[in-house]
Amino acid sequence: MESSMKAQIQQYLVESGNYEKISAKLNDKLLEDGWMDQVRRLTMNEIESDKSANFASILAKIEPQALDLVDQKTKDEVMAQIRAFLDEVVETE
Repeated sequence: MESSMKAQIQQYLVESGNYEKISAKLNDKLLEDGWMDQVRRLTMNEIESDKSANFASILAKIEPQALDLVDQKTKDEVMAQIRAFLDEVVETE
């Protein structure tokens, strides 16, 4: 049930154009915060330390660190945007 609801919300976000807006704002914020440079450095360090690593293994090692590097303020701003969107389209009791 939860995955169905999530899929419906994501589909509506895409169809309404809000997914693109939220994604673009997040991208800008991550770039502004220096997050992309930090993740690029982590990735390059991983490649240099393990020449035989493939994409999947690098992603598995880097992803948790990358998620931790996202500034809490940025996370809060994106969540606020999503909540505002949901408040517009979801009826609550």
